[in-house]
Amino acid sequence: MPALTHAEALARAALLTVQRSAVELDLTDPLSPTFHSTTRIEFGCAEPGADTFVEFAPARLLSATLNGHPLPVESLSEYRLPLPGLAPQNTLEVVGEMAYSNDGEGLHRHLDPADDEAYLYAMSFLDAGPRWFASFDQPDLKCPYTMRVRTPEGWTALGNGRFAETEPGHWQMRQTPPLASYFVTLVAGPYASVRAEHDGIALGLHARRSLAEALERESADILRVTCRAFDAYHELFQRRYAFGDYHQVFVPDFNAGAMENPGCVTLRDQYLFRGSVTAAERAHRAGTIVHELAHQWFGDLVTMSWWDDLWLNESFAELMAHWVCSDFTDYPLWVEFGIQRKDWGAIADQGPATHPVAGNGAYDTQQALAQFDGISYAKGAGVLKQLLVSMTPEVFLTGLRSYFAEFEHRNATLGDLMAAWSGAGAAELADWSAAWLATSGMDTLAVDADGDPETWQLRRRPGAPLERRHVIEVVSLASDASERGRSEIQVGDRPARPTLPAGFWVPDAGDSTWARIRPSAPVEQWPPLARIADSSVRVVLWNSIRDQVRNAELDPAVALRVVCEQLLDEPDEVVVTAVLTWAHGVLAGPYAAPADRPGRLRRLAVLGHQLLEAAEHGSDRQLAAWRGLLRCTDDVELLEGWLSGVSLPLGQELDAELRWSAVWRLATLAVGPAALGRAREAVGEAYALDRSASGRVHRARALASLADLSSKEEAFRLLMHPSELSAYELYAVAEGFFAPEQAQLTEPFVRRFFTGINSTAAFRRGWSLSRLALQAFPASATTRETLDLAEGTLASADLDPRLRRPLMEATDQLRRAVTSLERFAPVG
Repeated sequence: MPALTHAEALARAALLTVQRSAVELDLTDPLSPTFHSTTRIEFGCAEPGADTFVEFAPARLLSATLNGHPLPVESLSEYRLPLPGLAPQNTLEVVGEMAYSNDGEGLHRHLDPADDEAYLYAMSFLDAGPRWFASFDQPDLKCPYTMRVRTPEGWTALGNGRFAETEPGHWQMRQTPPLASYFVTLVAGPYASVRAEHDGIALGLHARRSLAEALERESADILRVTCRAFDAYHELFQRRYAFGDYHQVFVPDFNAGAMENPGCVTLRDQYLFRGSVTAAERAHRAGTIVHELAHQWFGDLVTMSWWDDLWLNESFAELMAHWVCSDFTDYPLWVEFGIQRKDWGAIADQGPATHPVAGNGAYDTQQALAQFDGISYAKGAGVLKQLLVSMTPEVFLTGLRSYFAEFEHRNATLGDLMAAWSGAGAAELADWSAAWLATSGMDTLAVDADGDPETWQLRRRPGAPLERRHVIEVVSLASDASERGRSEIQVGDRPARPTLPAGFWVPDAGDSTWARIRPSAPVEQWPPLARIADSSVRVVLWNSIRDQVRNAELDPAVALRVVCEQLLDEPDEVVVTAVLTWAHGVLAGPYAAPADRPGRLRRLAVLGHQLLEAAEHGSDRQLAAWRGLLRCTDDVELLEGWLSGVSLPLGQELDAELRWSAVWRLATLAVGPAALGRAREAVGEAYALDRSASGRVHRARALASLADLSSKEEAFRLLMHPSELSAYELYAVAEGFFAPEQAQLTEPFVRRFFTGINSTAAFRRGWSLSRLALQAFPASATTRETLDLAEGTLASADLDPRLRRPLMEATDQLRRAVTSLERFAPVG
């Protein structure tokens, strides 16, 4: 399907007014490769006699009529059906035989190995809707939808409006408020359900029957978070939820964290935890739940006019999720935002594909899909958090209330929001918007600490051509990490000096702005991180360490020493998990020479043992430490013992997820026929105990990790050729393939990756195409030769444009790792 351009969307929006759409589906044979779809669209035309087109992506177009006149089925080209000679008022009916998908887009079908039942859900984002119904597929042609669906008897049907079963297997959906086409969804299958009601709103939680026990176990927490978030948004926005019932469906093989379909949110079913779970993981789930509920206002009630204002959806939902969770639920999330989300955004904002938060230049839908990144989410939320420092919450919320009231069930732009805030009393928004929203790049706030401490100043090193004024706190710490003083200052183009006593100065002590931070001393001279009482200061410093490593300012060996010395006493589990994950995936991976990786992993394993031994039995910290240890230990005897139930950490059980972690590590370490045989046996035993969809994914990852050439050849074939595996299984194969410890074994596949990756665009699309290219990229082959191959691939005129963004980002990260290795290589 060709990408819809912004110019095409503007022209079609000026021409058409869509009154309503009705979709009919026949899903009575869910094991068939196809199903039938009929769409009836009523729309007006401002220029009678004009031509346009409708998007439709069938396996076979059966018929199409415009105002009662047949359209030639052969006129469908590249999934666009021409509509010639429009009347002032038009009725279009399109009938097609559609293909079920297995890539998480369109109408996705999952065959659950636990009960051999089919479970369906629709994902219409960003341009996947035409894979199951016809539409004018752009965000500013909203209209009400109705739906009729035939299913096997005993199934449940859910969607954007309330469904009624008029007779067994026959479902009719009540007409919805106006929706953008990318919000339209359907969930159908023998789903298990938990139902409730809050403040007059019918609530539903749903999942595959094989997850019914987990759904029941987790439902109280999910509903508690949902209800508190509803109360918070009703209080903050003073505009009630507008879409009737509110269903949350935990679906398999989902590419995103969740999708904000009005009235029927879909979420990845990994949020229904199968095994041991920490409070931090439930907090992360709460953040996703509250994020999607925020979208019912930001995106669903008021929708951006085009994808270049994507931030009006995602940045606000990101900000509100952390705000509402922290202030209205039992899950404070600002530490998670700082240590996880902001680092994700910082990587994107410093990369070659950086773009403005607003007006991101999405000239077509394919580029818009690439802009769903850490900038549109985390940077946008970070910028809004900084805005709140200078704009009172009351002005902020008053403007939003006016914005919702004026544009409800319509489309809006950045200018519309700015006007609403200005009307609420906000000042100087034009300059703020130009500097923060319309300009890419990340400033650095650094303490100029040369010479006498009495002359120290805080400087802004511009990451953008316009002046950005940062309103921040600066803290002075003593050598024992106690706080000597704190001062709020504003930093712009001119240096500023806070009124502080001498000590170790940390800018942005409240983690309230969007900037790279350089304190007053090199890392080797910092006070003990774990003793710093303020979690925001610790987050800022850990992020500074990661940023310095990424930019080859800090030797990764020094960073590893800090991790091993400081993390043991870190009080926040979210920080422990994030830093451990980073140390394993970066310091002991691409940022280590292959010969150094085993030694660095052993140092992290020692830290894992120390964390494990120091933790309270059965605690979240103990579980986090055990998981970390499972990623880096090379003690095969210990792993095999745990798999047989020997020497398990007191207070912990080897659930299915932990078992698979141990099996994956065994598979990665296995060298030689005997070890490989034991590893394959362990994979088989684990799968015999866990014949679930998750078990299939874990098995695919473990088999791809086996350290022998035949296993790698089979995994490489799956990555580079069409496969019947689900998208999740393919992602797992990619994750297991280029293991950092297997650099010598996988070296012959590096060149083959670059010569073959472009061919995958012929049989993959959307999320799965770009995600697999990114995950399968040989990031651990950190050599100048690999970098040359990557840059040569990017320079090729034949490279599919859908692959350019993920390969460009991966190449940038590879370049940074190579630069670091060369800069900090041992001398002599």
